[in-house]
Amino acid sequence: MTVGFVEPHPHIVVPQPGGSDDPLGESVLDPQAPWLRVFEPRDIRLVLGRNQDPERELLVAQAQAEGVPIHRRVAGGGAVVLAPGMVVVAVRLASNGYGTDCYFDLVNQALRPAVASCAGIAPLCCGHGDLALPGTDGRPRKILGASLRQTSRMAVYLGVLLVDDAVPLMERLLRPPSRQPDYRQDRGHRAFCTHLALHGVTVPTLIAAVEASSRTVLGPHAG
Repeated sequence: MTVGFVEPHPHIVVPQPGGSDDPLGESVLDPQAPWLRVFEPRDIRLVLGRNQDPERELLVAQAQAEGVPIHRRVAGGGAVVLAPGMVVVAVRLASNGYGTDCYFDLVNQALRPAVASCAGIAPLCCGHGDLALPGTDGRPRKILGASLRQTSRMAVYLGVLLVDDAVPLMERLLRPPSRQPDYRQDRGHRAFCTHLALHGVTVPTLIAAVEASSRTVLGPHAG
């Protein structure tokens, strides 16, 4: 977390282990570390946004009963589950001082063609940095959520792509979010989210595609 931050729920939220292969991707905050990490989580973890209340966003008792660690990320955004079968994208970009949407738009310029090359369908940009696929009912269904941490020197992007079906985990560990994008339309996790394996995507092929596209599109903007 940021310097001077005191965790208000230390009996629930624990520090993440850190290191160059930390489970949240936050190692990209270190200017001496690689600016890009694209990886599959090794285990299940819950991650809160910077200012969120764990009891409001998470099914804390269930998570504790299952031994699932709960962390707080340095960036904003909503609570997420990280688990095998997902792809985490962590990027450090040079700060240009112009809000946040420009960074989400820039990263999505790398992610959209990477996803399209693997899935055979181009995702839609929705909400605040999300990517989604068209649903059979005509409503977008989320495949990626993202958050951002911006300082005077850098903007750190953290995103999660859903490859395998993560809805059972979401339903077991996440409450309905306290804040939601308009396009969610109060849908539950199953009606709102989808996953890329339905389109033949695997974690290794997506990691390779995202890494290649990110280095081409985002490399000139790396922080």
